[in-house]
Amino acid sequence: MSSLSRELVFLILQFLDEEKFKETVHKLEQESGFFFNMKYFEDEVHNGNWDEVEKYLSGFTKVDDNRYSMKIFFEIRKQKYLEALD
Repeated sequence: MSSLSRELVFLILQFLDEEKFKETVHKLEQESGFFFNMKYFEDEVHNGNWDEVEKYLSGFTKVDDNRYSMKIFFEIRKQKYLEALD
């Protein structure tokens, strides 16, 4: 992707955030892979939204990309499983 395209995506992200289009911002972050919003990720983890956590993370890394990716996906799925047992 050209630097002009990257700059345009960042401007769009900024506009969407300022206009409070939060879901759209997160979707564009995920699909573009440009910006990982740690605060959003942490909030979803704390709220136990495991499907959203995994979906958001998968926009940046895949399970089989490396051992660190495999470990984080494993921990997410483990927590999801443990909560389902309760």
